[in-house]
Amino acid sequence: MASSDVVGRSTFFSNRWWIVAASVIGSSVGPGTTVIFVINVFMVPVTTELGWSRGLFSSGLLASAVAGPIMTPIFGYLMDRFGIHRVALPTIFLYALGLASFALLQKDSVWPLYVMFIAASGFGACFGPIIYSKSITAWFDKERGLALGIATSGVGLGTFIVPSYAQYFITHYGWRTAYVAVAALTWLLAFSMVALFVREPSQYSEQGGEAPSDPVSPPHTFGVPAATAAKTYRFWLLVIIFLAEGTANNGILSGHFVPMLVDRGYAPAAAAAILGISGLAALAARVVIGFCLDWVNGPIFSAAAMMLPALGVALLVSHAYAPAPLLAAICCGLAIGAEVDMLGFFTSRYFGRASFGTIYGLIFAAFVCGVGLGPTILGFGFDHYHSYDPVLWAYLMVLIVAALLFLPLGRYTYPKGKA
Repeated sequence: MASSDVVGRSTFFSNRWWIVAASVIGSSVGPGTTVIFVINVFMVPVTTELGWSRGLFSSGLLASAVAGPIMTPIFGYLMDRFGIHRVALPTIFLYALGLASFALLQKDSVWPLYVMFIAASGFGACFGPIIYSKSITAWFDKERGLALGIATSGVGLGTFIVPSYAQYFITHYGWRTAYVAVAALTWLLAFSMVALFVREPSQYSEQGGEAPSDPVSPPHTFGVPAATAAKTYRFWLLVIIFLAEGTANNGILSGHFVPMLVDRGYAPAAAAAILGISGLAALAARVVIGFCLDWVNGPIFSAAAMMLPALGVALLVSHAYAPAPLLAAICCGLAIGAEVDMLGFFTSRYFGRASFGTIYGLIFAAFVCGVGLGPTILGFGFDHYHSYDPVLWAYLMVLIVAALLFLPLGRYTYPKGKA
């Protein structure tokens, strides 16, 4: 009986859907939430205490725009070469330490801000969508879109929970303690999920060998080298699309959405709650959009879905009263929920899995550049114009163009059963 129980438990936890569930929890404390989105609730208290402008504090994300793009493809290559656990587990501690270091910021010394963002975003690059997308694409083929959608929905969950979690500590203990609390939560969840569940299949070759022998996966890992992918127009279209989306959509929600609402008369807690609703929208969108990508024309569907953030920005620049800010948060959140799903899905369908980590890392690097540039441009725009509106109008145009650029991607190179 005891032997049977052990076998039963082993079979239960070996189910590949546990990787998806663990990815939801792990991605909830990825750099998208703990480095970038959480800045919303730190923006006002930090700049008030230290006497900094919003543009100056936001400019720390420029360091993210450098460190993230450099480290994401490096971590992608290292995981392709050495496997997930050997790369990720030692890095998690450094990631959390980088987050905790923000508690040491001082008024008269600005340069540590950039060092802290470099450390947090650089090590955090290992725990963005790349680590979970790499594991999911190795385990899933026919249900890959749905699995990716569920796995990366944790970013939406984190956007719903982490800013309010941080706001609680800011209100009761101050922003410095809040940064330490965010770091502790990040280490606990990321390390436990990766250590226990997130992995490659046992038959997976670290050099691009065989994929798992399950009923929905192909017997071999197909795909092109990163150097070959970089010579295709599809690669550069994806780079442009996700750079634009990262800049214009994430740039709004990443650092200035809560301050924008506070300027319009909302209480900080209420503004953080509305930002949290965008996280719930992102969570729902990732599951629905991931499912749809498995069954509909991806480029056409994506072009339509990515018009949503343009609608959200239009609501913001209208200065309409409630519920317009809430609807804007939902529209932008739905798009954020779609972006990373689409990135992982299109990378695997157009370039295969053989060099997935490296290719994904390169495209995601462009996205991270945008996430760093977007709030910085918005912050300095506010400092100059004393209003967010001029930059928001520019972002509206960028989002419309980015959505239309999905259409020329065309048919998949590696459809179901081929990657």
